[in-house]
Amino acid sequence: MKRYLLIMMMAVWCKTVFSQGTSENVLVLSLREAQEHALQNNRTMWNANLSVTEAQRRTWEVISAGLPQINASVDYSNMLGFEMNLLGMALPMPPSSNFQATVTQLLFSASYWVGIRMSRIGEQMTETARLQAELDIRHQTQAAYQMVLIVEENRRLLEQNLENLQALAQSTEDMVRVGVAQQTDADRLNIQVATMQLGIKNIGRNIEMAYNLLRFHLGVDSDTELVLTETLEELILAKDIERTLSADFDLSSNFNMQLLEGQVELASKQISLERASTLPTIAMFYNYTYRIAEPAFSMTPDHVIGFQATIPIFASGQRHARTQQARIGLERAQNNRDLVANQLLMQESQLRFNLRTAVETFELQRTMVELSQRVFDDVSRRYQHGMASSLDVTLANTELLQAQTNYVNAMMQVFTAQSELENLLGIN
Repeated sequence: MKRYLLIMMMAVWCKTVFSQGTSENVLVLSLREAQEHALQNNRTMWNANLSVTEAQRRTWEVISAGLPQINASVDYSNMLGFEMNLLGMALPMPPSSNFQATVTQLLFSASYWVGIRMSRIGEQMTETARLQAELDIRHQTQAAYQMVLIVEENRRLLEQNLENLQALAQSTEDMVRVGVAQQTDADRLNIQVATMQLGIKNIGRNIEMAYNLLRFHLGVDSDTELVLTETLEELILAKDIERTLSADFDLSSNFNMQLLEGQVELASKQISLERASTLPTIAMFYNYTYRIAEPAFSMTPDHVIGFQATIPIFASGQRHARTQQARIGLERAQNNRDLVANQLLMQESQLRFNLRTAVETFELQRTMVELSQRVFDDVSRRYQHGMASSLDVTLANTELLQAQTNYVNAMMQVFTAQSELENLLGIN
């Protein structure tokens, strides 16, 4: 019975661990899972969310300025035995203490309503910046994820070539011992093997750097082990390049354009704000005084209610100058918007061209790898039969390595070109 219970407990524990797919220091992630994890843990995203919350609080700060304001004060004064001489009579001045409460309410202020609108625009711009940060983090995480797979694929190809060269080098050493081959042939191949081993070690360091970059975007510690569940082939097949190329570009949906439109609207509201400063501001107040210690003589009433109007009359052209500055600011914001709009349209054409070129280059390099592999295999067979020299093997291996490197780089160019175009189009 105890053995049965122990087996059941172990089964439950194993099911829990493998169903989670992660432990405290291990993350098993697909590309989509990595992007979602980054959105939850990346500190840049945290700051973007904090900025949105801050903008919301700033809007309420502006709104609350037009709502009832209540302030209270308490004072105490002691004249230290001073007596007032009034018509020959000495009036003692006892200590006095008062409690005052004042309620104010803004009744009319054009600047107040313009300020609320400007604050709302700022809040919308902060939310747009947050959405832009979310899109950037998705694409940055995707690029880091793909970079890890690219570098690992590069190492796999080198290790595969290393195995082939080591086999040829070993067979050549055997032929040298029986007098069939020359030592020069074996030395050439051994140099190739040593060079490739060094390259694999260097790629190992690059892989660790790529993982660290991915950890940075994910917002995890440097000692967290990452296990990527997707392969390059799966990512390439999942890329709907034709859909990306056929997607329309709407300037109004671009986050950069939305931010610039917000700046234009803010500049326009700044003109309204300067105009509003020429209008009067009207407020109502109520004051209540409670005498804690009665003074000898007081003419202050307990209750006071009144209105206050501030009317701008003459400022020697100061307000006019500020209005003209605001007009210049609006024109500058409009010029910046139009300039960026033209740049984005040109960038769209260039990025579409880059993606098409990257796809064509990738297809060509994939064919070149297949051809170079066939050439290397053929030269290796002829070398083993004495029909080719070690120099031919070295040249064929160099061409194969170059073709594989070009292939991996072309694949990365496809990923990069599509990511840049999707970022411009606003595609997650």
